[in-house]
Amino acid sequence: MTDGDRARERSSSTDDLESPLFPFEEGEFFRQLVANTSEGLLTIDEESTIVFANPAIEEILGYSPAELIGSSKMTLIPERLQDAHAAGLEKYLRTGEKHIDWDGIELPALHKDGHEVPVLVSLREHTHEGQRLFTGLFRDLSDRKARQRRFEAVFNNTYQFTGLLEPDGTVLEVNRTALSFAGVERTDVVGKPVWDTDWFQLDDAARETALEAVKRAGDGELFRDELRIRGADRTAIIDFSIRPITDERGEIQLLVTEGRDITPLKLREQHLRVLHRLLRHNLRNELNVISGFAETLLAELEDETHREYAAEIAATAASLIDLNESAKELADVTLEDGRPRRPVAVGDVLETVVDDLRDRHPASTITITGATAAVVAGDDRLATVLEELVHNAIVHADAAEPAVEIGVDESAETVAVRIADTGPGIPASERAGIFNDEPITQVRHGNGLGLWLASLIVDDYGGYLDYTSRDGAGSCVVVRLPRAK
Repeated sequence: MTDGDRARERSSSTDDLESPLFPFEEGEFFRQLVANTSEGLLTIDEESTIVFANPAIEEILGYSPAELIGSSKMTLIPERLQDAHAAGLEKYLRTGEKHIDWDGIELPALHKDGHEVPVLVSLREHTHEGQRLFTGLFRDLSDRKARQRRFEAVFNNTYQFTGLLEPDGTVLEVNRTALSFAGVERTDVVGKPVWDTDWFQLDDAARETALEAVKRAGDGELFRDELRIRGADRTAIIDFSIRPITDERGEIQLLVTEGRDITPLKLREQHLRVLHRLLRHNLRNELNVISGFAETLLAELEDETHREYAAEIAATAASLIDLNESAKELADVTLEDGRPRRPVAVGDVLETVVDDLRDRHPASTITITGATAAVVAGDDRLATVLEELVHNAIVHADAAEPAVEIGVDESAETVAVRIADTGPGIPASERAGIFNDEPITQVRHGNGLGLWLASLIVDDYGGYLDYTSRDGAGSCVVVRLPRAK
């Protein structure tokens, strides 16, 4: 009888677990326990022959217990590691010295179909009838490894600075983007309090912000602020946040820190503020001077040709003053932080806007129908949006007596205001970038700022503008806004 035959006789398969390995009166209990566990059990002898395998091994490695019992453990070990495994067991049998930690080590095991399976193995030595045996508990790590790879793929392939912290602010992990920006290695920052890392050493304000962020996140709050941090060759302004991650009991286990580089955005904002000041003061004042002199000339000149010139200057100045006011409003909307929203009745705003436009354009006919009692989440700027769009419909009409139809309808989530006219429609150049994603170019752009102003306000509300041509003549602009909660 060969050693393999003896092993099979000794251990049989999991269909017959009457084996010297279960010599106890409670044998049936242990047989059921071993047979039904989801973790693999494998026992080898001193010659590395497999003498026992439970059913879970087949789920993990593809071999049935009967296929493994009597074969060498090398069946399950990748060829590149076989010499090290054999040498390690031989050394242990000879000296008692372990070459690995038996309490839990991650190893690759060879599946029946040839691919490697990551497993966590815990080993124990025991003796039966004077024979030394070694039993390993196998746990399949494939799912965990796959999740880890997916996490690392996302974690390290984002343009944002991302890190994981202990609840006390100690750094656990940092992604490659953040490490590269600071010019440091992972070992330089892991284990440090986040406020002591290179990014926050620019000044005391940066360190204090990081400290405050950890404290508030540790109390269960989301912290978010803008601050300047230090890099290897430049500084950056970041949108910085730390948020707590809790377990099923609500206890904080981790803090996630993120930083989005907004330096170019803040630089453009600074330039826009300079332009805003220019529009609000210098340009407006100079245009008022030009307008004043033109009006004076118009009143005092006798030559009809010169009077025409003065009138043209006065009209152009007035047009530029109006354009400057629209640009100023546009800059106000762009630069101001999000305003608080409140319930606004669409019908009330429309009535105010339409009454004013009827006074300014008495030849026009403007009608309002539909769900005028609908309420949206907005603010005072809603009047600006509706005034710009209705006024645009009136002044671009082909008729001497322009007609504008305004309809309001609502759904469970949104309110739509439809402004229909009988004019020639909005040119494609004026629609570019407002009603579609077409790029604005030197030959494809609008001449006014009213539509842009309306579009920016609606975007800020979380809504959008839409445009369609009407059958026959005219067009319809739709303002779709979120309903008030």
